[in-house]
Amino acid sequence: MMRNVRFTSVRSAFCLLCLLSVGILGCGGGGKDIGPTGEVEGTVTMDGEPLAIGSVALYDESTGNTGGGELGPGGTFKFTVPVPVGTYQVSFQPPDAPPPEDEAADELATSDSSIPEDYQSGETSEIVAEVKEGPNSFTFELLKSGPKG
Repeated sequence: MMRNVRFTSVRSAFCLLCLLSVGILGCGGGGKDIGPTGEVEGTVTMDGEPLAIGSVALYDESTGNTGGGELGPGGTFKFTVPVPVGTYQVSFQPPDAPPPEDEAADELATSDSSIPEDYQSGETSEIVAEVKEGPNSFTFELLKSGPKG
């Protein structure tokens, strides 16, 4: 049980870091020119089926740049803030669990929303995305057996 609390805290901290980074980039990074950017959108599937809940996060290890977006119907996502051009590690996060008294808790508990742990870190997902200037569309095909499947 303690492992889940720690994991949720780490995941929440990572998501907060991504949101703060996106917020800073969206505000112009304090006057710093971030260079060319790309708009990012795409689709995520799990064993060929759309993954409609959770989120996608990008992290550029060399610059610290990040980007992220929520998954929606049909496994689609679209980042609301342009992402600096670069090579990004990609990770996928399951949705945060709602409080037990929330009506969504039962629905989430019965949905098959588990994302294998290796996909939840850019270091172990083995998925890389090259963001280029202008529009970028990605299709990420995940396996329930994980990236080493």
